[in-house]
Amino acid sequence: MRLHHLRPLLALPLVLAACGRDAGEDRERRETRVAASRNACVAEELAIRARENLASLDTIAAMGGGVEGPMRAAYTYAQVYRNLAELRHSSMAYVDSALGAPTPADSARYMQRAAQFSVRAPEPETVDANVAAEWRRNFATTRGNPEHYCNQAPPPQAEKGRR
Repeated sequence: MRLHHLRPLLALPLVLAACGRDAGEDRERRETRVAASRNACVAEELAIRARENLASLDTIAAMGGGVEGPMRAAYTYAQVYRNLAELRHSSMAYVDSALGAPTPADSARYMQRAAQFSVRAPEPETVDANVAAEWRRNFATTRGNPEHYCNQAPPPQAEKGRR
């Protein structure tokens, strides 16, 4: 197993310290929780866009008799992107839940689930590598946009109940 599979588990001490929040929650703990919520929100946004893009290609393919010729590459890329976006969203959503969990046991359980959705580093110069690079760019762009609803204070999911 590679180290990148263990990253969510390496954050476990931070997560356990962050659970059981209360009115006396310190600033660092709240910032960590808010960042996780915003990350999960952006990842969800990218997953939604990926599903919509693939659905559009499905419609075009259905009208044009299938996914053949030049459309095959675009369709494959969209499928790989959607799969990656779904995995990243699931992982980030579980990290968000872990940071908002009411007990250390719940936090640990959510972090273990997050680790199950980890994505292996792709081989360079492959479709997977190109998709991963695009997803990172899209994530960074959206996360860095202060006008995006996921980055507003408070973020949409930070003060709501957890998954």
